[in-house]
Amino acid sequence: MGIEENKAVVRSWFDAVNRGDEAAILALTAEDFGFMTMARQPEWLLYHWNREQFSKVPSTMSTVLTAPIQLAIVDMTAEGDRVAVEAETDCEMLSGKRYNNAYHFVFKLRDGKFTEVREYSCSHLAQSCFAAITPDDPAASRMAEA
Repeated sequence: MGIEENKAVVRSWFDAVNRGDEAAILALTAEDFGFMTMARQPEWLLYHWNREQFSKVPSTMSTVLTAPIQLAIVDMTAEGDRVAVEAETDCEMLSGKRYNNAYHFVFKLRDGKFTEVREYSCSHLAQSCFAAITPDDPAASRMAEA
């Protein structure tokens, strides 16, 4: 696939996230897909998720938000099989705290599907808002203590 087609696949992921469409997210990932956060601390934020876990993250995070999480693309650059995206979110936690993170994602694609996604974001903000994000058990996801 070409650069513009790869960028279109990435845009479709953002659309699926904003709809909370787990099936569409799963359909965008290759069987050997892997997701990782590039945080250094705290240890609980050092996620390595497979495709099933990755597809559940938006709905899992939304369990502790007042409305489903919405990610907005700020800018996008692509070269070869990689697409880099600056994105942001601005939402409210059930506790009333504001979660307005900035992200940099690096998507690697093969044949129109993601093989790898790396996420860079403010781990301090994530830690101050979330105590756990657990796609295997969304009920275990929780907000940080105030």
